[in-house]
Amino acid sequence: MNNIALKPEASFDELLAAARNKFGAIKFESVKIGGKELEIAQVVDMPAYLDSLIDKIRGGKKIELPLWAKIWPSSMIIGVYLLKFKPVENATFLEVGAGGGICGLLAASRGYNVVLSDIDDDALLFCRLNAVRNNLDDKISVKKIDFCSDEMNEKFNYIIGSEVLYQENIQIPFYLFIKKHLSKDGGSETLLAMDKKRSGRLFFEEAKKNYRLMRQEVPFAGNETEGKTLISLVRMGAL
Repeated sequence: MNNIALKPEASFDELLAAARNKFGAIKFESVKIGGKELEIAQVVDMPAYLDSLIDKIRGGKKIELPLWAKIWPSSMIIGVYLLKFKPVENATFLEVGAGGGICGLLAASRGYNVVLSDIDDDALLFCRLNAVRNNLDDKISVKKIDFCSDEMNEKFNYIIGSEVLYQENIQIPFYLFIKKHLSKDGGSETLLAMDKKRSGRLFFEEAKKNYRLMRQEVPFAGNETEGKTLISLVRMGAL
């Protein structure tokens, strides 16, 4: 276990030092969602970090862009929903492709037990930082999960995902992951949100065979640069 984010005994100072060692200065940005306020770790000089990645490309190295670091509109939309809806009793949550873990943090803020998962070590580090910073670490655990290949030995009442269907080749594996890990308890659901331009066609063609799908298009007004985005919010429960 090389990733400090996966060590339950790691302190906030140790987590923050690990983040600063790789990304430089880190700030905690206040994010307000549905009347709830969270402090979310952000890289202060992301352009400089991206420049360092470009240098690695020139050196022939393969790199992954830190897409997990962005606060996506789809996460904000799911977050608002999670603060309003009524879960089943003693509900458990799994957020996949969690990035900074905003959705899971909001579920934990309501007192529910949450697993934040991602395949990216840096995302997991920021998940832990955010959980500790917001005093939610007693409700949150962090796990490295590749939903295309990994299996967990537990099921969840709610599986949450924001912008996880952007690659066609992961859609069927993700659907199979949900079938294995979504609880069969009444009221259990998968909650997905994505830019309406991402269809997730293969995933939803399979999902409609075994699940009830409810889709709502929600407008999200970003800043002047981003403009207005239409987000698809999908609830997926048993037929």
